[in-house]
Amino acid sequence: MRVATLLLAWLLTLQCQRTAYASQLLGTTDAVYRLITRVLKQNEHPFQLHLVGSSSASSAADESSFRMEPKYFELQDEGNGNILVTGSTASELGAGVGWYLRHYCNMTLGWPSGGGSRIVIPDQWPSIGSKKVRKTRAVPWSYFMNVCTHSYSLVWYDKQDWEQYIDWLSLTGVNNIVALTGQEQIFYETFLALGLNDKDIRSWFNGPAFLTWSRGQNEYGSNIAGPLPKSWMADQFFMQRDFILPRLRDLGIIGQLPGFQGNVPIQMRDIFDDQNITQEGATGWMDALDPIFGQIADNYMQILLDAFGTDHWYQLDGYFNGGTAPWMKKDPHNNIEYYHDHGYHDYDESTKLSHNEDWFRRGTKAFESLNRTDPKAIWSFQGFAFIGWNSPDQAEAVKGFVDAVPKDRFVILDMSYSGLGEWTKFNNASFFEAPFVWTALHNFGGTDGIKGDIRRLNHFPHEFLSSTSIAGIGGTPEGINQNPAFYEFLFESTFRDGPVEDLGDYLAQRNMKRYGLAGVTGDDDNVFIIKYHLSQTWKLLMRSLYSNDFSTQDFTGIAHLNPGRNNLFEDDRYTPKGLLCDTFLAWEHMIQAIQKASLEAIDIYTILKNNNEPFRYDLVNLGREVLAQLSTPAAKNFTDATSQVGPNEIIKSGSFYMKLLQDVDDLVGTDQGFLLGPWLESARKWGANETDDCYTEILGLSNCANFYEFNARSQITTWNPTPKDSKSIPGGPIDYAAKHWNGLIKDYYIRRAADLLGRAIEDKTAGRPLNQTAVDELFASHAYHWTTSTNKYPTTVQGDAFETSIKMYEKYRHWFSTCADRTESKIA
Repeated sequence: MRVATLLLAWLLTLQCQRTAYASQLLGTTDAVYRLITRVLKQNEHPFQLHLVGSSSASSAADESSFRMEPKYFELQDEGNGNILVTGSTASELGAGVGWYLRHYCNMTLGWPSGGGSRIVIPDQWPSIGSKKVRKTRAVPWSYFMNVCTHSYSLVWYDKQDWEQYIDWLSLTGVNNIVALTGQEQIFYETFLALGLNDKDIRSWFNGPAFLTWSRGQNEYGSNIAGPLPKSWMADQFFMQRDFILPRLRDLGIIGQLPGFQGNVPIQMRDIFDDQNITQEGATGWMDALDPIFGQIADNYMQILLDAFGTDHWYQLDGYFNGGTAPWMKKDPHNNIEYYHDHGYHDYDESTKLSHNEDWFRRGTKAFESLNRTDPKAIWSFQGFAFIGWNSPDQAEAVKGFVDAVPKDRFVILDMSYSGLGEWTKFNNASFFEAPFVWTALHNFGGTDGIKGDIRRLNHFPHEFLSSTSIAGIGGTPEGINQNPAFYEFLFESTFRDGPVEDLGDYLAQRNMKRYGLAGVTGDDDNVFIIKYHLSQTWKLLMRSLYSNDFSTQDFTGIAHLNPGRNNLFEDDRYTPKGLLCDTFLAWEHMIQAIQKASLEAIDIYTILKNNNEPFRYDLVNLGREVLAQLSTPAAKNFTDATSQVGPNEIIKSGSFYMKLLQDVDDLVGTDQGFLLGPWLESARKWGANETDDCYTEILGLSNCANFYEFNARSQITTWNPTPKDSKSIPGGPIDYAAKHWNGLIKDYYIRRAADLLGRAIEDKTAGRPLNQTAVDELFASHAYHWTTSTNKYPTTVQGDAFETSIKMYEKYRHWFSTCADRTESKIA
């Protein structure tokens, strides 16, 4: 009897494992072979690939894993390499290939504008040793992307950009993303069939750079930098249908499609005579209990699936109660901010928790809106909506959604930006056993800044497998192209056997490979000294910036004349805190490494300087971070001076601040990851085919290339576009998506500071207080002219990264003289 019981338990466990993996895509070996050729830029490679996911001989343990074997085996799959990579899906094959290239060939595989890649073909492909290398996912899903990523980073991607990005996803082991491209065409066809006219629908959408905020519960306003051109909708639709989704599926990567969340043009209320549709601005919000909700959802889903097919995952983030997203509110200045209930609520563990019936009913209807058309539908919910929830009533609301959907068909993306995870609330309820994907919500707006608590990443997912319903780990940054070390560590976590013991040493070794120095040896001390300096750089960064989450936004003085919190200087605005000292010392070690190499190890200097974008990016990025932190007290001193002291002090503080920003502009101009030009040029390319459907009120009927550039410029500055002759920049997330980019700093941030300086001196000389109304008008005029301009910016680097970095280090090192006493003896 006991044996039978154990056997039954084993079978049930096996069935649960298979259920968890049931919706994975197999993909093809041919797609991975083509990926290898693209990445290596040659047909010769050491790989032979074999899929076992469809084999009757595969076991549950084989699922979601890859193996590498050092011998040649005769298999049906094409390929003649001496490294056999066996995987359960094409995603695992891609992860295996990426693992070999990174860990055995010392290659770097990264985002082109976030450190890039370093691909060096060896004379002989390295052996993996005499034993099999086996890596199994600790959790089924490696998830990436935020709905906002599509606007802050991916909006201008063409086919080539998407190809590089999807290749990175595959080689990194990501097997699940949110795929939102092209959805506007689906909504357009849905609403047009229901009786809305072309103008109302396209005006309900925002312009291309703001589409995230006319999608579902992210809805904020309408017609921001719009209306949306029909040509844009068509181009995006065909790219999604004909390239993005087929490529993802061939590589075994799930693409979550957008479901219908109940957001409609407000004109729909009159068409259906439906007063249940509430209004916020020009947007209508439907209740899931409204019968019309289901009717529209069915029409939408049919068009969606006919066009794109499906991987059975759908992203819906709504509350479905006919109101605006509860986490959004307007502050007194009309700035959009995320609303959270930060109050502490006692949660009685002994209280028997039931679900909220209203949430249960609405959750049921929301799921039915998917399930009627796709009986295999899985509902994916971005859990950012639950941040700040602590009370029993809120717990019952969450449980209502969980209980409304069949087990394993409601997956929550845990998006806590504290890094702790929202699953811990309600006495570690683990979302009431709903599967969840823990993610690092690491970045708002795609801003620059070195940060991220890798110590916390080190615990996921291994330490939580037995005590939670965790089903995946991943990243949900609003923008990519920042902190490659953080994301590489994150996505390798699921393939590691457990936490890394010495993180500082791990990052140091990782970057020896990244820079091409792992196998470099020498007979004298020079090689050792150079490697020592670079190792110290990363051990110091691990002790400082990579042991802190900080804010998800940029609050330095680069883009903010009155910077916010998280200042890394003491109250005297002169003395750097210990964490900033470690950051400066890390930069100093990097500078000393290139100085030493240039004088006494020319071979190493050549490796670091020639065609080594990962090293150049890290060098420039670290210097940028130090100077950005220095800009915070500089901006505060200048801003204070404009209202408190005489003209001489205003000139002194303002001049220092603007010269510092000019130096940052010069420094970041030496690396391609920090150039404004490519962002604007990639926007303009979408207007290469002349059409007559690009119009926005501020520009009037416009050339499409100019229209897209206007969108691109507005997003990274004022966000909400500024009309001509405005008295102030419209309320909204001003400077939210601010970037530390060459050209943007010089022509936008410095010019704005100069306007403030001129007005402050004029008012102070006249003996009157600063005229803030006049300042607001100056800023608005500047914003209008800059965002509507079409002047060109460099798309290639200007100057030498090594020389400029050394120059900036020598110029500003005295600011960090108090850091000399900080010991490095206990660097982690």
